[in-house]
Amino acid sequence: MNAEQIQLSLFQEIRAKVPRHISLADSIAEILEISADSAYRRIRGEKPVTLEELQKLSSHFNLSVDRLLNLSNKAFVFQGHLMDDNDYDIANWLLNLSQIVQFVKLQPNHHIYYLAKDVPFVYPLQFPALASFKDFFRRRSLMSPNETRGQKFSVKDVNPAFEETAATIVRIYNTIPSTEIWSSESFNSIIKQIQFYQYTSQFASQRDAHALYEIVEVMIDHLEHQAEIGIRYTYGEKPDKQAVGYNLYNNELFIGEDTILVDLGETKMTFLNHSFINYMTTVDETFCNYTFKALKNIISRSTLVSWAGEKDRKIFFNGLRKKLEQAWSK
Repeated sequence: MNAEQIQLSLFQEIRAKVPRHISLADSIAEILEISADSAYRRIRGEKPVTLEELQKLSSHFNLSVDRLLNLSNKAFVFQGHLMDDNDYDIANWLLNLSQIVQFVKLQPNHHIYYLAKDVPFVYPLQFPALASFKDFFRRRSLMSPNETRGQKFSVKDVNPAFEETAATIVRIYNTIPSTEIWSSESFNSIIKQIQFYQYTSQFASQRDAHALYEIVEVMIDHLEHQAEIGIRYTYGEKPDKQAVGYNLYNNELFIGEDTILVDLGETKMTFLNHSFINYMTTVDETFCNYTFKALKNIISRSTLVSWAGEKDRKIFFNGLRKKLEQAWSK
């Protein structure tokens, strides 16, 4: 590519990161401290971007200068903040999720494809006690043993964040059309986490473990009803008349890491789960198109369990209940 094409590619990537309701030129003008007219001339390629301006834009929007200049055509650039025991905070974690779903919702064309190794985050968030347990598990796994020694979980210790920010995330997420690909393994991690803390006496009482099993059972019932009517809605509420369609597939062969692809029409974004708590994201066109093609291929080889697939739906959800029953009885 020549210099003008590189500059046009630069602003094409930036445009994908700026919400549709915000003027691209105004954003560029503010960052570079120039007039809107000067920003438009740079966006159209009429005025070259200086190295200093390139540095400011790439830093602000987390862009890879290497990839823009095609210095390595085998490199894919991801952005994300890696949380550890020094900065993990559930309020910030939820805020990050909230910002992501709000950004996706604001785009004129949006559809989420979710390949689920674990239960997608939007479902535990609808059950505050279960969401608090998942938070407890993250903290115990991230922090040093000395800092968490002696801590026990109780379903009564519900973090208020799961009743506030989480509700916002669920409400917005449920208005975005989605296609999810599950396997029977998707419930394994949450069941095994409950079992592990039960066996190692890390619950305040046995009743806490049983309460979580009961919540998981209710969640399975909710998921099955969603699949049956082909609409996603918040647990405890009635399906909205304007609710979006919900496609659920079962695939027992392609079990990888949690992968989320957001199709925005002209652009795509891919989110990969890392270390069960962090999400890395990329808008790299080559990577996203490859991921999209791979997900479409997996879907074509999967069994539809939502809408009309009654027999396959019952087999799938009864299998989940059997897993839960076996764990509960031990």
